[in-house]
Amino acid sequence: MPPLSAHARAPKQGRSRLSFERIIEGTIDLLRERAYDQITLADICERSEVSTGSLYGRVAGKDELLRVVQVRFLERLAEQFTDEAARIEREATGLAQVVPAVVRSLGNLLRENASVLRSFMLRGPTDAAINTAGKKSADENHAKFIRLLKACANEIRHPQPDRAIDSGLLLVYATQARFLGLDSFGGKGEDADWHDLLDDLSDMMLAFLLFTPPKR
Repeated sequence: MPPLSAHARAPKQGRSRLSFERIIEGTIDLLRERAYDQITLADICERSEVSTGSLYGRVAGKDELLRVVQVRFLERLAEQFTDEAARIEREATGLAQVVPAVVRSLGNLLRENASVLRSFMLRGPTDAAINTAGKKSADENHAKFIRLLKACANEIRHPQPDRAIDSGLLLVYATQARFLGLDSFGGKGEDADWHDLLDDLSDMMLAFLLFTPPKR
């Protein structure tokens, strides 16, 4: 992940650093409430209790600020993935436990952070920096869960276990992301539907890893 200084003029004085932190945290709070294109710099300054001049002293505008916010947010998300992977490694044993644990953890992390991630994903196609950082973050975070699945490779019956794990997790992620509406504003289902979806995805991925396809 690039440093914050890659997208902003880093403050040097203590008071300025605190103001900039408030700007970042205020923006994250607002992104949890509404879409990026519904937030103005005036909204951010009001929430952060800083002047417009202070904000422009650090970033050139709203798009540059979003890149800064993404860096900070993805750093925290990486810590969440690391903690969840460590928890699963401690608590789950064997493929039958690891698969649903991974599916649920991935889904719940996405759901918890969906409102903020949605703004990055919608901005990504027109912002190369956000797109690159987002893909790098996803690859690194998913790798933490893939490692847990590969530790159960001796139980996998698919003749290409690495490929099966990668494909399976990709489909799980894509389905969860679509349900949560990460490509648009707002979620796509109710709580009961979400829990059913996680159960179904866990069953399907486990079945796929234990499946022996016919020889072609």
